[in-house]
Amino acid sequence: SCGGCEEAVVDLNEAILTVVDAVDIVFWPVAMDFKREDVEKMQDKEMAVCFVNGAIRSSEQLEMAELMRKKAGLLVAFGSCAQLGGIPGLANLYTLDGIMQRAYIEAQSVTNDQKILPQVETKVAEGKVTLPKLWETVKTLDQVVDVDYYIPGCPPPAKLIVGAVMAILEGKLPAKGSVLAPDIALCEECPRKKTKPDKPLLKEYKRPHEIIIDPEKCLLSQGLLCLGAATRSACDSACVNGNMPCT
Repeated sequence: SCGGCEEAVVDLNEAILTVVDAVDIVFWPVAMDFKREDVEKMQDKEMAVCFVNGAIRSSEQLEMAELMRKKAGLLVAFGSCAQLGGIPGLANLYTLDGIMQRAYIEAQSVTNDQKILPQVETKVAEGKVTLPKLWETVKTLDQVVDVDYYIPGCPPPAKLIVGAVMAILEGKLPAKGSVLAPDIALCEECPRKKTKPDKPLLKEYKRPHEIIIDPEKCLLSQGLLCLGAATRSACDSACVNGNMPCT
């Protein structure tokens, strides 16, 4: 994963104090000095809830996902990559061999005359060095372990994170498998909603740089391909408020 989901937690600002006061954080590798061994020593289900971000593509990632599932009472797929594959999932459009060739041999910024590729095991003078095995395809979290809930977003908005944590603390979680976000399209809360045509039948689509975008008018009505009608809400209309179509 890119680290954006961790940044989203930090972006809770003072709201994170409410979370910290209510729970003990026992494993957060990017922010605190916890090790895998610490989790392995825990009793099964000792963690009340675990938020897992990122897609799954390596043997190590699978091991960690299975470990978190074993040690947590609730497992939450946190962010677009864990829930749906996200940007890493685009790698499924290519073969693993093609990706490795491009990244380590063919890219213009790479100098690799010997065409050396990463190996699962490499012998060196001191012994051997090992790397996790990469799979042929990227998988979502629920394709490898049982997932209880999902928090969408790239990254998840602060209010969804707070809402999910409070629902857990107050015992107000919906049915297992639910997405912890509003079940309405972005268009329903768009600040330009009143200017959206009833039937946006467009003869042509325009690119944002081709026109001067009216900041008050529905982007679809201006010929821009805005996907608000097919996008889950709760992002605070970030793109639209920036005068750009939802993509």
